[in-house]
Formats: sequence, structure tokens, C-alpha cells
Amino acid sequence: MDDERTVEAIKKLEELARAVLDLKKEVIPRRPIVIEFCGSPKSGKTSCMNSLDLFLRRNKFRTRVLTERASVCPVRNKYDPYFNIWTVSSAIAELSEVLSNHAKDYDVVLMDRGIFDALCWFNWLVDRKNLDNNEFKNIERFLTMSRWRSAIDLVYVFTVEPAISLEREFSTLLTRKMGSIMHPDILASYKEIIESSVEKYGSVFSEIKHMDTSGTELNEVNYQVTKSILDILKQNTSEKIGYLDMDTVPPRQDMCFSFNEIYTSQALAFDTREAVEEDDTKLQPIPILVITNKERTRVLAAKKNKKRTSSSSPESQKLLLYFGGHIRREDLLESNGDDLLSVARYTLHREVKEETGIDYYPDVETLSLCIWDTSNEKSRKHLAMCYVMEADLDTLKVKIDKNEFINSGNTVSGKVLDVREIMKKHHELEAWSRTILDKVFNSPVEQIEMDI
Repeated sequence: MDDERTVEAIKKLEELARAVLDLKKEVIPRRPIVIEFCGSPKSGKTSCMNSLDLFLRRNKFRTRVLTERASVCPVRNKYDPYFNIWTVSSAIAELSEVLSNHAKDYDVVLMDRGIFDALCWFNWLVDRKNLDNNEFKNIERFLTMSRWRSAIDLVYVFTVEPAISLEREFSTLLTRKMGSIMHPDILASYKEIIESSVEKYGSVFSEIKHMDTSGTELNEVNYQVTKSILDILKQNTSEKIGYLDMDTVPPRQDMCFSFNEIYTSQALAFDTREAVEEDDTKLQPIPILVITNKERTRVLAAKKNKKRTSSSSPESQKLLLYFGGHIRREDLLESNGDDLLSVARYTLHREVKEETGIDYYPDVETLSLCIWDTSNEKSRKHLAMCYVMEADLDTLKVKIDKNEFINSGNTVSGKVLDVREIMKKHHELEAWSRTILDKVFNSPVEQIEMDI
């Protein structure tokens, strides 16, 4: 890029960055987007990542860089499978810590070589007969399991011609001796493996972008990468939620019914939350979880934060006996299917994890209890898919999302309450929780009112 084009490109990027930041003021992302940079040595991936990080930070985005671990690996032999096992294990450990402890502290997490990079190297080792194929299959299954794939939003793969790679390597060194990896034959064979891996795992990861930097200026590469990251940030901020056609659930008098009464062959469709909420023909399935003890005498309750709930919402200022939320497009990747029941399990796990810090997956065979309140226009657009988790509430570690729920002072929100105590507060419950009190805890509100 010449100076004039560079200035114009920067201006466009900064405008896009401001637009994303404006959206972020309205919607608090549940987790950072994670981008992995990988590829051939001296292909420009680290320089590009550093440039992106600097741009994002100077434009008020919160970033975290997970540095590549190969340079500090204690395994000396780079052809030894243990070398790659150590580096990818370190990368996963660092990513796990960020996602578990700091998911809401960052907007973007940048990985300098991670899971996809490791897959490329393991494929290369197998191709060279340095790794047993059966061992490779086990490693591959671990690295491509949905927990990792769904966490990585984009993989940027950089390649470069071996001759250019060596030219860049030697341009700053006072030697022309080859290294164990920086060798024409090694670089050529690894480049082939990278390109075949892009094709092999293209449908496994959310998105893989391949860039050959052999004849491209670094500024042009940086611009393309930065723009695509900002576009993804914008998409994530304007999240798309799942819905069914309203006639999927036939009109009925009962507010509560079993999941098997729903016609479920229709695949989920997705659109922006605003578009779905405004359309009377779209029904939003909402997987929710009731967290109680085995005796079902106590339950974890919460109240929504006023800033996160409109005054017209049925949940506004009400006591909730459940956690959960909308199905999002990203849940499709983890579920490996678009049927409602499969996707709902993974949505439930993600939402409950984000809201309470608890990991929970219902059994595949478990059919949810459906709750459909058609008494008002707002509620009739939402179908609760209710699951129940029975746990030892005295030892259960709960970390309530303070952005989503009230969690301070003397409030009962985020506390484990006795069902008998809730019965006295039944007028504070919204419709779904009143039904849960009846069907899950066998304490119908009508009977409570009669007793009173």
C-alpha cells in the first residue's frame, strides 16, 4: 500500500472499530472471540498478529495474546512428537485458563500457534513416519473435540514459498546455515501439509482463512486480517438467535407439556435478535435449567439486572427459579446438528456456564419439560425447554454473572432458597417460575393461595 491508500485504509478500520464499540455498549459479549494464527515459518503470522493487537488496544478493545510456546519448549528435538504434544498442551492450558477465569474480561484473544497449528505438525509427523497413525488418531480426536472447536472463532493460516521464507529468515541473521526446520525440503513438505490440512479440517472449525504472503505487502495482509476480525466482532455483538415457525407448536390450553408433543423435524433457523423478537411468526426455544437438591426442597434463584432487562420483559424485577437463554448460531458447531433437542443440550451448557460457572449437560435421552405462556404477546414468542439438575447445593461452586443478575447486598438473587420460603414469595415469581414451582417442586400456586 502507498501512503495515501494506507491512510484511507486506517481511517476505514477506525470507523469500523467505533461502530463495533458502539454496539458493545448495548450488548455485553458473553466471551471473547478467539483467533488462532498459524502457518509456515516466516510467513508473517506473528508480525500480523502483533499489528492487529496494537490496533485493537489503541482503539479501546480489550485483548489477550497467548504467545507461541515452541521457543520455550523444554523438548529439544523438534521432530520428537513430545515437542508438539508439549506445545499444544501448553496452548490449551493457557486458553482454558482464559476462558474459564476471564471470559468476560477480554474482547479478543489471539493465539500465536495453537490447536490447528498442532494438527498440521502432527499430520506432518505422521507423513514422515515419526508418529504412529493410531496414536495420531487419538490425538486428532482430542484436538478436534467440540469444546476446542467451538471456542475458536477463526483460524488464520499463513503460508509462504520456502525460498522467501529462507530469505526473510536470513535477512536479519549473520549466518547462512540451515536450521532443523528452516530447510528448503522441510519447509516445502510442511507447506504441503498445511494446505492439505486446511482442506481436511475446513468443515471442522468455525472458519479457516488461508493467506499466501509470498507476494503480498505486509500492510495489505494486516489490513485484510484486521478488517475481518472487526467484522467478526460486529457479527458477534449483533448475535443471531435460533427460532422455529410458530406453528411448530399447535395451539393448546395447557401451559406445560412434554417435549415429545412438539413437531421437531423442522431445522432451526437464525436471525438477529431484533428481527426475531419483532416477528410474530417466529417462536424462540429457550433451554433453561432448574438447579435444585435431590430432595427438591431447595433451589438456586436469581433476579435479572435492571440494566440487562427491559421493563416490558416478563422477567423484569421478578424472582427466577431457572438459568438459561437463547440458542445461538455458535451452538450448532458444538452440537454437530441442527435438530432442536441436540442443539438445546449445548445451548443449555453454554448459557448455564456463562451465567453460573456450572458445567452441566443433560442426558441425551432426557426430554425437556416445555413451558409456553401465551397470555401476552411477549411471552408467546418464547418456548421454555426446562431441564432439572439435582446437586449437592452445599458444595456446588456457583459464580453468578454480575452483568446479567443482581448479585450484591441483601438480595436473594444468586442464593439457594428453601422452596417453602419461595412459596411465601410466589407473587414475586414470573410465569415460567410459577409453573416450575408447580411441576418441578409439586407446589402449585393455586394451592398456596388457597392455604393462605
